[in-house]
Amino acid sequence: MNHTVLLAERYSKFSYDMFTKNALQKAKECIIDYVGCTCAGLLFDSSKIIYNFTLENHARGKCTVIGSKEKLAPVGACLVNSSTGHAPELDDTSMKSGLHVGVVVIPTALAIAENLGLGGKDLLTAIIAGYEMSIKVGQASNPRALLARGYHPTSLCGMFGAAITASRLMGLSPIQTANALGIVGSYVAGNLECYSDGSFTKRLHPGIASSSGVTAAILASKNFTGPKSILEGPRGFFHAYCENPKPETLHIIDGFEIETISFKPYSCCRLNQGPIDGILDICSNHKINYKQIKSIIIELTKTYYDIVGQPADIKFNPKNVVDAQFSAPYSVAIACIEGKAFLEEYSDAAIQRPDVREFMKNIIVKHDADLDNDAPGIYPVRVTVLMNNGERFTKRVEHVKGDPENPFTREDIINKFNTLAQESTLSYEKRIKLIEATDNLENIDSINMFTDLLP
Repeated sequence: MNHTVLLAERYSKFSYDMFTKNALQKAKECIIDYVGCTCAGLLFDSSKIIYNFTLENHARGKCTVIGSKEKLAPVGACLVNSSTGHAPELDDTSMKSGLHVGVVVIPTALAIAENLGLGGKDLLTAIIAGYEMSIKVGQASNPRALLARGYHPTSLCGMFGAAITASRLMGLSPIQTANALGIVGSYVAGNLECYSDGSFTKRLHPGIASSSGVTAAILASKNFTGPKSILEGPRGFFHAYCENPKPETLHIIDGFEIETISFKPYSCCRLNQGPIDGILDICSNHKINYKQIKSIIIELTKTYYDIVGQPADIKFNPKNVVDAQFSAPYSVAIACIEGKAFLEEYSDAAIQRPDVREFMKNIIVKHDADLDNDAPGIYPVRVTVLMNNGERFTKRVEHVKGDPENPFTREDIINKFNTLAQESTLSYEKRIKLIEATDNLENIDSINMFTDLLP
């Protein structure tokens, strides 16, 4: 079966009228969540470095660079806007595919829509198509195996979603769209060795994905060709990168994939969200002060344990913010002490706190093989608290706050956006206008009416 061509044909035909009310609403929620994350990301050193790099090396154009008055051509705008949005580790996630989707797809859609002078319906259509492609490819790739081999699914699989997003907005034909997918297949990369020393490269991955997808679509529009079997071919993506892929899942249609997206309440790796939920639930329900705790046991799946539990010398001794964002013991310790785990809890000052360092000595992180047996897309965790007085409390978490099964309310989404946007220079009045513009995107004839409100 020629999966690449079939997917190109499917997403080339996506139209606004085919979407459910829920899918459209979810797309709007993803947009406002992405904007908030990017506003907060402006304060990170990694974002400032990439911003300066793009200004020095990419052409000026029509596309908004969030946090700047400068405008760039689409490729440069995508590189900086995607990378900035990922820095706080608060952007949306897809559990079934292992991707951060919005931080790749939404900057792509905004850049191309601005560049071509398109409207809100076009934007929403391309975003939903991009989420669909990203998640389908991610799920089919066997994301647990990708992660185990050191690949970052957001980068590898997100590139195909970005190519679809850009192709749909540019009105490419099915064969041109297939070419775009084939072209972007030559860009596929994204390595997670940054977990070893807390370096910045993971934050760059969404920028690589979105800018590569745009590059591929632009080349395809000029009749540059790419292999139209890039997914399934003998030297294609599934064969070259994936272990036990399941390409048959690409064609299972059950609603729209954007409806399965999770939002993050905590400013750290998605794999730490469950342990944080668990400790906060126990402490809240039993009115526990952390000083009453003798020890905490965090039990994880193999995938989680390898990423946020090992190597122990790094996870229990984070040297920088990235180390802390990917440390289960640090995340549980700071959440237990502060009752929250947001931006302030993942700062240089926080990770050096003596009380947090001391409390981490009471935490044990383990792999529990029994947790590995759950269905694909479900990564349960178990948190157990042993009190000084001998009492014992345990919480198993399967669906963290923000998952579709445990969703954010509209109030949660707006509160998160307002909190993050306050970190930038976005005024209260502009925040209100941005929320209203997002709610009414389908009625906006030019996306500039939306992007003009961005900081």
